[in-house]
Amino acid sequence: MPDRYSVASPYRAAGRSRASAAVRTNWRLWLSGGLLTVAIVFGGGGSPSPSTELVVELAAIAAIVAWVWLVGRDPAYPQPPIDRPLFIMAGLFVAIPVLQLIPLPPAIWHHLPGREIEIQALALVDRADAWMPFSESPPRTIASALSLIPPIAMLFMVSRLRGRDRTTLIGVLAALGLVAAVVGVFQLASGNAHWFRFYEFTHYGFETGFQANRNADADVLLIAAMALTAWATAEGRIERSRQMQVLVAAMLLFLALSIVLTGSRTGVALIVVAIAASAAMSFHRRMLKQWRIAVAIAIGLAVVGTSGYFLMNNARVQRTLARFDQGEAIRPEIWKDTVYAIGQHWPAGSGVGTFQPIFNAAERLEFVRPDFSNRAHNDYLEFALEAGLVAPVFLVAALVFALLRIRKMLVGNTSRDKQIRGIFVIGSVMVFALHSVVDYPMRSLSLGVVCGLLAGLLGVSGGLDRGVVGSEGVED
Repeated sequence: MPDRYSVASPYRAAGRSRASAAVRTNWRLWLSGGLLTVAIVFGGGGSPSPSTELVVELAAIAAIVAWVWLVGRDPAYPQPPIDRPLFIMAGLFVAIPVLQLIPLPPAIWHHLPGREIEIQALALVDRADAWMPFSESPPRTIASALSLIPPIAMLFMVSRLRGRDRTTLIGVLAALGLVAAVVGVFQLASGNAHWFRFYEFTHYGFETGFQANRNADADVLLIAAMALTAWATAEGRIERSRQMQVLVAAMLLFLALSIVLTGSRTGVALIVVAIAASAAMSFHRRMLKQWRIAVAIAIGLAVVGTSGYFLMNNARVQRTLARFDQGEAIRPEIWKDTVYAIGQHWPAGSGVGTFQPIFNAAERLEFVRPDFSNRAHNDYLEFALEAGLVAPVFLVAALVFALLRIRKMLVGNTSRDKQIRGIFVIGSVMVFALHSVVDYPMRSLSLGVVCGLLAGLLGVSGGLDRGVVGSEGVED
């Protein structure tokens, strides 16, 4: 009888093959996790900080080159098929600013809405008949197009990860959120010394983490809290360890308090979304008894209530709560002027990235302030101004595509981990969608890369997981 553990044994050869594949797979995880880390740390400055955004863009290019060299060229590394529908949607989004840079003959661009003043200005220097691009500010549109490199790179890499590596990457996102919250603690502890303030234009006196905008930091922490729950729930060892459960609960409470200390009113309100998504991820298993759910909810409410009672007298918490009593009269006026500018450029749009100069020309004199409006504080209105009719069409198409993919992740014979990732995507997309009504989370390159991660999670998992059976059934 041949020895099943001999060198020539197919069992040992298969074991070595699986071990070798596991080592190779780590390249995917290291590259995607590295890009995510660089994006969170350096991508929070927005357009006023082009140097740090350039760092993220160069890191994305380097990650893709390394991916092709280390992963794509390895014949022993099985490559999953390309998710064509996902990449078609991503390509359509990238095509919006790229097509706006194509020069047009004067017979076409002269008839675009909102170009009358530009024609008159160019006529003064005998340039009215020159070919001009669709965008009214090509340099700004070019910068916007370049800023799409990191999110698209993240989408590509996540879509090529197998299911277990996707869950690990979600854990990396949770860890980065915790680090950002710790940075926020040092920011508040420093007082007027302003330790760990990375940007000149930022919200002093509030926790901002790696972001310049407290609202963006609140979104990072909200998504990190849901990512922590997703990772902890998908990790069976954590579910079996009460010590780890207590530790995860303490970290979630720390993230919730950090969100309050950002001073973001919408961020605080969206804690409800994070709680709902976390509860859905934690208690979606049928094997859990109803009394366990009731006890867990009761303990959670007791902890939150007790913490809230002791924190009510905290000056920084009171400062955040006081902001709910402050009337916000500026945003509605910005929205009115943005709607007027949309009408002036509809249905063509003014070009991606051109909000600021277009808005300055449309702003009513009676509402001109010492500072300026760099954003519409409503991403839907700003996108409609810059892309015209293409904006609502694309958003509806993207929503339908996302709903179909999420339904596929949640319904049918899918793995438990895949269902958890689907709930995580739902909660995170809701944070983005709701906060975009009153702010501009997608304009932070950090959050743009996180959005690319979410889009990548909607992709069909790599074929490496097919046929791998665990305690919860077949991995996606």
